[in-house]
Amino acid sequence: MNTTQMSPEFATAFRARLVEHVNTTARPKRRRALLAGGITLTLVLGGTAAAAATGLIPLPGGTEITELAETTSGTFTGTGALELGERPADTTGVAVSLTCLTPGTFRFDDGASVTCSTASDSANPSTYVVPADAVTGNQVGIVTGPDAVWSMTATWVLAETTEWAVNADGYTYGVINENGEPDLIAVMTTDNQPGYVWRTDLNDANGTTAAESFTSPEDALRWQEANAGVVRHIPVYESDGTTQIGAFQVGGN
Repeated sequence: MNTTQMSPEFATAFRARLVEHVNTTARPKRRRALLAGGITLTLVLGGTAAAAATGLIPLPGGTEITELAETTSGTFTGTGALELGERPADTTGVAVSLTCLTPGTFRFDDGASVTCSTASDSANPSTYVVPADAVTGNQVGIVTGPDAVWSMTATWVLAETTEWAVNADGYTYGVINENGEPDLIAVMTTDNQPGYVWRTDLNDANGTTAAESFTSPEDALRWQEANAGVVRHIPVYESDGTTQIGAFQVGGN
């Protein structure tokens, strides 16, 4: 499977308050999909990658992508770089679609990375927007092993974060982004239907609420141990926050 590791600016989705209490030793910089106690969050993020891949209007609070130049493509073996042409003045990043043609780990210019473990990963390109300030000159690069084969399509883009929407009761809804979290957070139900969970419900289920009372790393570690393997389900609603359409699982494998 493909495993994407985003750069730190995309990591706000995973609630640093709990992790920072436990993070007493050095850890790799990576997008954290796991919180304490093995709790997994499968949130719908305001990802530039998804917008770049589909061209669809993003969810409220998501990232709207505007292409500013023609796309370019290339196939490489080992570390390489794709020439993009002249950088437009209002560029904020480079939208890339990376296809692993062999297993390996492929690192973008900003430190984000994709790990492909099987040959079947070539059927599932990994899309991402590399921030413009991480790109040197007019080319976007990939660092990988000398025998790794990959192809990339990329273009200069303008990426803009949209506003959260507001429902009839005055509550915000949409995706987590660099501005924080709306009242109703976009998720996928256990049967893969899009919807929203209340931020307060999610905080209670994933340990964020509990973390407010932590005064030491030991408190966080005790919470981890007590909740290891615990599975919780919270209701998923339409954007009105009252019409339930399913459940969202927090925890488990």
